[in-house]
Amino acid sequence: MGKVTVDPHILDGQGEEWEGGGGRTGPSPFFIVTSDQTDLAAKALYKAIIRCGHVSESGRELTDEELHTTAEYTPNYTSPVRLTDKGPMAYLDTKGEWPLEMAETMLRILIEEVSAVDIDAYLTTPPIGPVPSRDWPVWEPLE
Repeated sequence: MGKVTVDPHILDGQGEEWEGGGGRTGPSPFFIVTSDQTDLAAKALYKAIIRCGHVSESGRELTDEELHTTAEYTPNYTSPVRLTDKGPMAYLDTKGEWPLEMAETMLRILIEEVSAVDIDAYLTTPPIGPVPSRDWPVWEPLE
């Protein structure tokens, strides 16, 4: 069974905490899966990022139907998976706001999907600041 380790700063390393807590403001949330099994890491991140695009501001993972009918905010963009020198990376556009419930659900989904491919992996985020995401090649699923 693979071991999934999460950077202890994966959430707080993404923007500034809201006054009073409850979320973060700043850049879009980015996730990197570092593993020596790049293709499986990319596959897991690909599945996770699609699921994360269905997560509402309250932290609920919505069905396709709910996604199109809800009044709750959900990410309006999910990036392709890019192959960086640290591992596969993807992000979601949350318009600079990332409620804690949404963040925690997204992290749970990421852990679930990486655990499902049974690899050793380290889940992290790039340092705060501009991320040259378009500079890296896009990973394409074979399925």
